[in-house]
Amino acid sequence: MMEKTIAVKIIEDSSKINWEPWILLIATMSLLAAVILPFAQKRYEEYRTKRNFQYYLKKQIGLILNLLTTEKIEYTEPSVKNDPKKELLYFIDYILKIKSDFKEHKNTVQPRVIFMMLMNIQKLCHFSYQLRHIISSIDLKNITEKTLEHGRELSKEELNKIYGLILIYESFVGISTFHDNFDKTKSIKREFKDNVWVGLKVENSFLSNQSVLNEDLLIINDNEYSLEELQNILLIVNQETKKYFDYDNLQLKRKKESH
Repeated sequence: MMEKTIAVKIIEDSSKINWEPWILLIATMSLLAAVILPFAQKRYEEYRTKRNFQYYLKKQIGLILNLLTTEKIEYTEPSVKNDPKKELLYFIDYILKIKSDFKEHKNTVQPRVIFMMLMNIQKLCHFSYQLRHIISSIDLKNITEKTLEHGRELSKEELNKIYGLILIYESFVGISTFHDNFDKTKSIKREFKDNVWVGLKVENSFLSNQSVLNEDLLIINDNEYSLEELQNILLIVNQETKKYFDYDNLQLKRKKESH
């Protein structure tokens, strides 16, 4: 008997899922996750470290900016009047007043004018002293060490700004201390408490002692260069600190938004 082949029709189950594309997708995603996630995590850690360091730095330097932009100094106009004009000025305007007064009255013989000039200069020196105290309190050495530690997360521009500021602050401490030669005056004395300069003392008879005031005027004239250098380094600190915070542009932006 001859064998007969019977054709069998195979019917595929339509409910059966082809897992191969899914397995390939999962494998691909796992591979990407293994490569991308550690990289993304590293980048996030770098960003967080950089952000925290920038917050720390701005908080420290912000103390300096706060003094420069909010503190006002009482200026008294050099005059022979019994009630001379007084006004509170930001230190930049204060410096301009001192420059103008010195130019006008450097050869004066009026006791009141000499005294007011000296008082204004002493107040500027005290402002400089306050700034030195703040710079000392923020610990520039620690800032330098932290900058070195996080240098990889910072751009070259940011590093240059930070190191430039540190150099300026260090220079300010040395220059302002060296050129403050006005602590030898006799009519106005500096008052210290626990080695901290807290104010100024004035002798009651200062106006009647013309010779003492003349000696003090001589101290001012002999230290004209030091007064100029003190003013200049203060202006540099102000300029570079504001530049770091982009302070002037931010203030301009706030004024526009307020209008």
